[in-house]
Amino acid sequence: MDHFEQLGVSRAATTIEIKKAYKKLANKYHPDRNDSSEAKEKFQLIQQAYDVISDPKKRSLYLKSNYTVITDPREISDSFWQSALR
Repeated sequence: MDHFEQLGVSRAATTIEIKKAYKKLANKYHPDRNDSSEAKEKFQLIQQAYDVISDPKKRSLYLKSNYTVITDPREISDSFWQSALR
């Protein structure tokens, strides 16, 4: 899954929007607040996504690599249709 989708923000999101989205999701899925079995895994994915897209250098590299490497064409089409139908 895309880091931007993980946090629920657009690729053009500002650092403030990214931070707000991260805090909201981190509070929701933090293992101390959420006892479900998938909360810990989800929280780690949220942290990883935030670490990458909150740092301008890492974000730039991520965007460059994300546009040049296509791992699964179905993933691209799925995200296209999801954004088109919103």
